[in-house]
Order: sequence, then C-alpha cells, then structure tokens
Amino acid sequence: MAEQLFASFILDRDSGLEIAIAAESVTEATSLTEKIQPLPASVPFLEGIMHLRDAVIPVLNLKKRMCLEGASKYDKDAKIAVVLLANQKFGLLFDDIKEVLRVDDSLLLPIQPALQSEDYIISDLITLRDQHRTLEVLDLKRLFQDPTLLTDGIDSSSAIPQSTKTRTYSRYVIFSSEGREYGVPVENSRELTFITEIDDMFKTDCLEGALQLRGRTIPVMNASALLNGGTAVKAGELSRILVMTTDALNFGMIIDQIVEILTVCNEEILQMPSGENQSVSGIYEPTTGRNIILLDVANLVTSQMELLKSMARIKSGDNDNDVETLTVAESRHLITENCYLIFSIEKHFAIELKDVQEIIEHDILMPIPGARGFDSRVLNLRGQVIPVVDLRHFYDYPEQEAAETSSRLIICRDGKRLVALQVDSIVTIYKQEEFHPTPSLKPQLQPKKDTLDRLIEFIGDLGVTEHVLVINTHNLINNYLHQNITTENPISNHQETN
Repeated sequence: MAEQLFASFILDRDSGLEIAIAAESVTEATSLTEKIQPLPASVPFLEGIMHLRDAVIPVLNLKKRMCLEGASKYDKDAKIAVVLLANQKFGLLFDDIKEVLRVDDSLLLPIQPALQSEDYIISDLITLRDQHRTLEVLDLKRLFQDPTLLTDGIDSSSAIPQSTKTRTYSRYVIFSSEGREYGVPVENSRELTFITEIDDMFKTDCLEGALQLRGRTIPVMNASALLNGGTAVKAGELSRILVMTTDALNFGMIIDQIVEILTVCNEEILQMPSGENQSVSGIYEPTTGRNIILLDVANLVTSQMELLKSMARIKSGDNDNDVETLTVAESRHLITENCYLIFSIEKHFAIELKDVQEIIEHDILMPIPGARGFDSRVLNLRGQVIPVVDLRHFYDYPEQEAAETSSRLIICRDGKRLVALQVDSIVTIYKQEEFHPTPSLKPQLQPKKDTLDRLIEFIGDLGVTEHVLVINTHNLINNYLHQNITTENPISNHQETN
C-alpha cells in the first residue's frame, strides 16, 4: 500500500488543532529566535519578515489565515515551519512542532467540496484510528487567494524579498572614524600600517601629506575631514593608516581603528536613494541598531583625484633608477600651484609641476632621417608621436658619456601639444611660494633666455641654498617646435619673456 510522508505541527495548543504538511514541501522547522519585522500595507495574515541565516523570508500567521480565535497570540516558544512554494520560501507560525510520520493513502480522507468554502485551505484529513488522532492536511497552493500571483515570482523591488534567488556576497574592511563605522571593499584595501613620519609639505584640509612606503610616495588623507566634511581630527594612539587603491592610484587614510573584516550579503545592503551621495554605495545593518556606511572608494576621492595623482613621485633609493609615473592635473590646483619638478642637466633646473604630464624611462627614441639638432628624435607615446627635446643639446651643454647615460623623459603639455624633455636625472618635487626674475644669463644660455624667465631658491638635501632656473615650457614649445628646423642653431627673432 502506498504511503506519504508528512510533517505535523500544533497550530493551536488550546484547541488541540494539528496541521500536517507534505514533508517534501518543508525545508526545515525551527524555533522563533529572531524578531519578526512588520511589513506595512501587506495582506492581513502576513505577520512580517524575518532573517533566517542568509535569507529574508515572509512569515505567515496561519491562525489569522484560518480566522481562528486568538489569532494574534503566539508566545516566545512559537515555532516556524519553512516551506517551499513556487520556488519561494515562506515561514508558517505554529505553537509547536509535533513529528514526521508516514501515512497510508487509506488514512487520507478528502473533505467533501460541499463542506468547503471557496477559500478553503484544508484539503484532507488524516485519521490515526489507533491513536484517536486527527490531522488536517494543509494545501499550500491555496494559502493565497490568488496563487497565480506566485507563478511570476516576487522581484527585488517587491515588499517581500525572494530568499531562493542566487545570493552574492562581498567582503568589506570595517573601520571606525569619530564614532561611526565605515566599510570599504577588500579589493580596494591594500594594507594597514602604523602612523610614521608624514611629509606635510602639501597639507590641505583633507590631505595630511605623504608617506614613504617601501619606495613609494603614498598621499595620506584624514578620514574625519574627508568623510564628515569637517576639521581634521588629530590622530590618536590607536589610529592607523589604511592604504587603499583605486584606478591604479594608491592613497592612505588615517582612521581610528580597524573593527573587523566582514562578509556581506549584497542583497541585504540598503541602497541609497537615487542621486544621493554617490560616495556611499549603501548601508548595512548586521545587527539591530548597528549601521555600517559602505563606501564607494572611487567616488569618495573623485574631487581629490587630481590632487592625489599629482603626488605620485619618484622611488627613493640611492641605486634605484626606476621612476614611477608622475601624473599631474592640466589645470592649476592647490597641490601644483607654486610646485616645481627639480631635475639635472649638468646643473639643476626646474619646471612647473602643473606643466608635467608624466615621467617615463629613457625609452627607444626614433631618429628623424636627415634631421639634426636638439629635436632630431621622436617618441611613440602610447600611439601618439611626439617630439623629443634633448635639453643638454638645447642649452648647449656637452653630451653625456655613454657610461653615464641614465636619462629620463619629462612629458610636458601646453594645451594640446606634447613634448618630451630629455634630462639627465630627476631630483625631487619642491614647493616654493616665491620666484625671482631671471638676472643676466651666461652667454651660453642667452640665446634661449625666453625659456628661462624666472628662478627659484632651492634648498637641497645638504641644506645648501642654490638658485635654480625655471624652464618656460610654453615658450619652448611654441617658439622652438612650431618651425621646420633644419640647423643646429635655429634661433631667430624671439622676444624676451619677463
């Protein structure tokens, strides 16, 4: 004789009402350990929603659905049967869990249709004669008055989330700043380091300065100023620097402390209203009352991006000739205003940092057939051919010995025009508020005086002050590279620049 497997539950202990559900539809039965959150404007028998591990499921009050007296009464010992219906999970409230039992088909007694209303949800009775016990079989398909609505499923915008759809997870580094908790994706987090000496040469409201970390210069932001738009708060004993990366840019942020690394279900992140603060990707509430602000790192530093990029600097080390990319804003910015790149061609020269696009290795240069002079070679820079000016040749300094050659190329921009300046070596980036008019130049430099219209005072590593000439890249590009130059001394009718 055929048998069926049922799970039985006590729906109402006072009346002894026992409900049976086909066991294959019950995924689990558990105690009510989580508070049920009401859902406004829902059907009357929806008690609310609850978290069950990594899922959010709607919880139905069967007493209300069956119009029983005392339908709102469930004590702290209430149980929940989690059932699967139309590929969705629902929780059914019961007073207690009874058992799982096998029932012969002969013990299933269908209820006569004449005895049922149109809204019936009990389809059969199970009579266990030897136990004088009767169970009412719940027809899950008739839980809802219009079951066809379940066929289409419940999308992510519905009041009741789908717990059975594919769930995705992300990991966040959670840190605190001024009593608030924030999270940044693990993939944007590089490392955590102690606060050591920070070079505050470029300090602004949000920018603390720069940190040297294994040969790299890392711009350091102050989290309290960046996140709260207020005054930067002085770092405490527990403060650390969280080094992050975005768009191939590394930067640090002074934080109070690291709280934890947390795995977050993406479907449980509360989204920000459309158009609101794009630096925040959402809010996550792991426990009641604990709200973690999840940050979009790229958007967080968008307004500071040019400032941060401008601080990319050369690697330190006496014998290390590698140079990192130096990216600078085309427009004037607080970080580039009155800042200079110091380099060497026989002696120290400078160029305004705002005019520098990047610094690259002395790459393969292509000679121009038949051309001679300081601009007789070109460079293929990522698909763009740009002229190369040998500044030693340009200012009539002797050519370097082959053994000493370790030159660099400074890529400069004037409007849409690019030029690569070939120099011996890069010295440093230097901030100097004041400059002075160029005095009388040596005869060697006099022919190019329109490109040397100012000087600054530069204090080197040994504390020695020297006067350094600043190259005017605008005049160099426009006065010397717009002509078809065919001689080594192509100077004619250039006006001086004050």
